Amino acid sequence: MSGAECFVRVQADLSENLLPNKGLKQGDALACLLLNLALEKAEEGSGIQASGTLLNKTVQLLAYADDIDIIARSMNAMKEAFLALEMAED
Repeated sequence: MSGAECFVRVQADLSENLLPNKGLKQGDALACLLLNLALEKAEEGSGIQASGTLLNKTVQLLAYADDIDIIARSMNAMKEAFLALEMAED
């Protein structure tokens, strides 16, 4: 992962440069499988309701390949979901 750089964008705001220190490069054959396993465990541990749509809840997670999107009705709900996923990672 040497030389990789990451950024987080929320609406028009772009974060400072984040340097990843572990993980697989994008496109690696194991990335999708490992992401799905890790995401399933994190979802269960976070308490975020995985079923349904944003019409009947405040937060929805969308995951495809090696990307995860948190869609929320408010910035606070998005921050809470992010923190819940981050804490479930440990």
